[in-house]
Amino acid sequence: MKSTPAVSTLLAALLAAQLFLPTARADDAMPSADEARQLALRAYTEAAQEGDAEARFKLGWLYEQGQWVVKDPAQAAHWYRLAADQGETVAQYNLALLLLSGSGVAKDPVQAVAWLRKAADLGLSSAQLKLAELLDRGEGVATDSAAAVAWVKRAADQGDAAGQNNLALRFLEGRGVVNDAVQGLQWLNRAAEGENATAQANLGQIYMDGLHGVAPDPVLAARWLGKAADKGNSVAQYRLALLHEKGLGLARDVKLARHWLETAAQAGETAAAAHLGLLFESDAFGAPDPATAATWYARAAEAGEALARNNLGAMYREGRGVSKDFTQAKKWFLLAAEQGEPLAWVNLGLMAEQGQGGPKDEAEAQTWFQKAAEKGLPKAQGRLGWLLLKANRHPEALVWINRAAEGGDTSAQNNLGVMYEQGKGVKKDFTLAARWYRKAAEGGDKFAQNNLGVLLRDGIGVERNYSEAIAWFKRSAAQGYLKAQLSLAQLYERMAAEKK
Repeated sequence: MKSTPAVSTLLAALLAAQLFLPTARADDAMPSADEARQLALRAYTEAAQEGDAEARFKLGWLYEQGQWVVKDPAQAAHWYRLAADQGETVAQYNLALLLLSGSGVAKDPVQAVAWLRKAADLGLSSAQLKLAELLDRGEGVATDSAAAVAWVKRAADQGDAAGQNNLALRFLEGRGVVNDAVQGLQWLNRAAEGENATAQANLGQIYMDGLHGVAPDPVLAARWLGKAADKGNSVAQYRLALLHEKGLGLARDVKLARHWLETAAQAGETAAAAHLGLLFESDAFGAPDPATAATWYARAAEAGEALARNNLGAMYREGRGVSKDFTQAKKWFLLAAEQGEPLAWVNLGLMAEQGQGGPKDEAEAQTWFQKAAEKGLPKAQGRLGWLLLKANRHPEALVWINRAAEGGDTSAQNNLGVMYEQGKGVKKDFTLAARWYRKAAEGGDKFAQNNLGVLLRDGIGVERNYSEAIAWFKRSAAQGYLKAQLSLAQLYERMAAEKK
């Protein structure tokens, strides 16, 4: 049978290469691994020099990866271009990527698009999807969302699971097509059934959060997230950990939650690292471990996770898990604040109000609290109200303190009680004062516990009740509030006098 030119060329190259090998011995008939690699490289080189497109592509790949040879992007581009000129689609695609990045060649997005079109026209789905990406953002070609969708659809119709996932998201988000959740979910299911990890993670998220008109289904969420997590998808690993942590769709298992969080975090999933910080800061894994929490927060913070930056700043501010350092605290709070994290605005306000890391500056504090208050954070609303109250801006103060109190901020509830007890900005009302003190006291505010105790001791706004007053004074004193200890002493003194 007559050999094809490519096969005969490669065979001739292999035969020629053998002429330069050492004479084989009976005990060493087969080449060593290194000798075999050199043989392969020599054969590929000679076949490529003779014009074999597949060998040229292979050489390009070897030089791009630095396998068997010193990594050389310019040589990679040279061999890819020769193979691409002969219609080798993957070489056309790889050459386009080099042109986009400027690796080994001058950066040229226009030429990259031309090569991608050639490969896409010949049916290479990866080229079709890359071309769609460039059409979406107008790189090397005019923006054309309709054309982008057409290339994605072509890849999806060819059975490419990544293309099916891509098309699904476009239908679900209405990008370049009319929003159509039914079609979107159909394509997403096809991609997930085709074992595409990203599609499985996306489908798991939809069932977990109940998106796009789909009812939440933690069992299905766990199924799809588990498949994607097993394939190494870090987003799925993170979300699967949350299901294990909460016992949704599967048995609650904190150890498995920790396993998946650490796996995802090691893969670079910053949300997982930040969540590990939260769990180590709490008692989720046993006794709180602030030092380990700080380590995970730092990892996520360095990677740009805004909430982790805020939380790391809080640890530096309070000296938990790290040495107290107001300079470091402010640095991380400012970075988080620049990313729009409202909690960081609150913390910067607290630092300015208390003079941490610099002189006290209530004007600066008010600016930070105002930003966070307008985002609905009760803590910020309460502190803003207090500063306004100190500035005798009673009507404004009442608005913000009331919002904070209704939002559950115990400090604001106590302050509202003070306003009603003292008639600051409102008509004196001891009954309302007692009501707000009780809310704050039950929420653990030590100041409110003492204040409520005083009203109960004196029978102001409530019926006098020494026993309950003693209980509240003791709870406040146990939190280190010395004035409660004094209040308790005064009550005992009164009780002794009344029994004479």
